[in-house]
Amino acid sequence: MESVGLELHPQKTKIVYCRDFRRREKYPTVKFDFLGYSFQPRTAYSKKKGKLFIGYDCAISISSRKRIADKLEELNVNRLTFKSIVGVAQFLNPMIRGWVHYYGKFKMFELTKVFRLLSKRLVWWARERYKRYKTSIRKGYKWLARVRSQYPTLFYHWQFSEINVVA
Repeated sequence: MESVGLELHPQKTKIVYCRDFRRREKYPTVKFDFLGYSFQPRTAYSKKKGKLFIGYDCAISISSRKRIADKLEELNVNRLTFKSIVGVAQFLNPMIRGWVHYYGKFKMFELTKVFRLLSKRLVWWARERYKRYKTSIRKGYKWLARVRSQYPTLFYHWQFSEINVVA
C-alpha cells in the first residue's frame, strides 16, 4: 500500500475470512463494519433452488442502529408539542427518508428494529397528547394502527412492506 501512497492503521486493519456456504473453515474474524454496514455471514434465499443458504452479505450495523436509537432518544419524540401526528410526521420524515435510503439499500428488513422503536415512541407521544390513551398501551398501538391504515404514506417508512413495523 505504501507504493501507492496509502498508510494502513494497524488497529483498524485486519484480515477477515468471508465465511459462507462454500467457505466453511473456522476463523476468529468473520465480520467487519464499514461505512455503517456490517459485512458478515447471513441467511439468504436462493431464487434458483428456492432454499435458504448462508451467504456473506451486508446490512445496517449494530452501531448504526444504536446511533439512530440515540438520535430518536435525543429528539425526545414523546415530548414533541405538535397538535397532531401530521406535524410529528413532517418533523421526522426527512430523517426517516435518509435512514431508509442509506441503510435500506441492502437487507431493508434489518431496519425493522429501528422503526419498532419509533413506533413505540409514537405511541408514547399519543399517550402524552391524548387522555383517552394515557391508561393503556394497547389502545395507543391500536390508535397507531388505525392512523397507519387511514394514512399509509404519512410516515415515509410505512410505504415499504420489507420494514415490518408494529402498527
